[in-house]
Amino acid sequence: MVDIKKTLTGTFHSEKEGVEYNEHPPPAKLIKVMKKCWAEELIKGAIRFGNLEGYRSWENQVLGDKNDGQGMYVMNGHEYHTDSMNPIYAWCASLPEISYRRIRKIAKSNNYDCLVEIKCARKFIGRISKSLHAKYRGNSTLPLHCGKVQYDHGDVVSIGTLNNQKFHFNVFQKSSTFRKDKEYRLSITGPLGPPHEKCISLDIGKCSDIITIKKLPSTRRWICLP
Repeated sequence: MVDIKKTLTGTFHSEKEGVEYNEHPPPAKLIKVMKKCWAEELIKGAIRFGNLEGYRSWENQVLGDKNDGQGMYVMNGHEYHTDSMNPIYAWCASLPEISYRRIRKIAKSNNYDCLVEIKCARKFIGRISKSLHAKYRGNSTLPLHCGKVQYDHGDVVSIGTLNNQKFHFNVFQKSSTFRKDKEYRLSITGPLGPPHEKCISLDIGKCSDIITIKKLPSTRRWICLP
């Protein structure tokens, strides 16, 4: 039995897994649009978490978010901003509910040529957490943090809503313009290396048992790549 404890800020922490979830249980499956060469490396166990600073400077109108990782609400006509003191690294996927049209738009925007289906998100998350702790010997400032992205950046809220946000909500907040992404995010909080490290690379072991590479959908049917 997994030991899940709800925190004071509304997240769910598993000491056994070394993971903090915004929602529990996590999704059964995840999908990610990417290049096939990267997908093949992912099946072998190579995964990279990018620094959110890089995402903020990404000149891609479909995927780049200049406010990524910076939370913001409006109350009584005033903007309230939240940021993180430590560097944040993220790996982003989508919930299975993402539309075929959005998948194709994401692929076209960055020359992606396939998608991967993670058939057991919990196992995938567990392997990442295990690799993270092994690499840094438990020196990460916080556990692996996972959750759905909320598309309410800049919304007008009451003081009750403002004061009852989950821990590190700014890492999981984006503008409503990205709503169609149906994003599920895995994040790591540093410092885990140089202050301006561009990414964190991990080897989570062979994942062919839980990951399948698929063609981009051109119809209502997904076909596995050979």
